[in-house]
Amino acid sequence: MSDNTTTRILAIQRVVACASPSGWRDAFVVSVADGSIELATLAGSVERITTDAPVSLGEPVAYHPVAEVIALGRDWYSAR
Repeated sequence: MSDNTTTRILAIQRVVACASPSGWRDAFVVSVADGSIELATLAGSVERITTDAPVSLGEPVAYHPVAEVIALGRDWYSAR
């Protein structure tokens, strides 16, 4: 995942996400409200995060909970 665009993430977030590729979780956006979103992961968990990522309901995303990053295609956003 080296050829991506990072938007408002810290350098350490990028390093952690790149150093631990197995930490990514595939998910779908199931709720969007005032900067918070809920993700349903393919593993069956539901995660609530705060992000400024421009997501839409039902959109597939990748989420790295340790790095606190959400990926929409090649774009990465902070997700806390």
